[in-house]
Amino acid sequence: MAITLITYDNPPTRFAATKIGVTVPDGRFFLDFTRSLEVIRWFGIRNRFIGPAIALFIPVVHEGEKSGGYVVGVSAGDPYFQDLRKLWKVRFPSPPFEVSQEADGLKIIADFATQFPEDSQTSNA
Repeated sequence: MAITLITYDNPPTRFAATKIGVTVPDGRFFLDFTRSLEVIRWFGIRNRFIGPAIALFIPVVHEGEKSGGYVVGVSAGDPYFQDLRKLWKVRFPSPPFEVSQEADGLKIIADFATQFPEDSQTSNA
C-alpha cells in the first residue's frame, strides 16, 4: 500500500504519514527528521551501501511521543519515493517538536497498527 503524506502548516513544517489514506484523530504519525533515513539498495543482494535504491525505511514519530522508534517501509514504486529522499536531504537533522501531552504506549502501538497495517506485521522469514 502506498504512503500518503498530509501537511498541516503553511509553509509545511510537519508531514503526517499514513498508509490507509487518513490519519487517526489524536494519533497522527509524523515524518521524524531527527533520525536518518535508511536506504536499501540492490547489487545482487539487498544492502545499504552500493547499487540502485529499491526501498526506504522512513522514521516516524507519534504526535504524543518525544522521540520515535518506528519506521515505515516504502518501495521504489511508491509515488512519494523520490520526494521522501529529497525531504530528508533538506530537513535532516532537525530538532524535535514539543509534545503537549504524552500518549500512552499502548495507544501509540494501536495507532501505528491502524495506520500502517503492513509495517506492523511480523515477517515469516
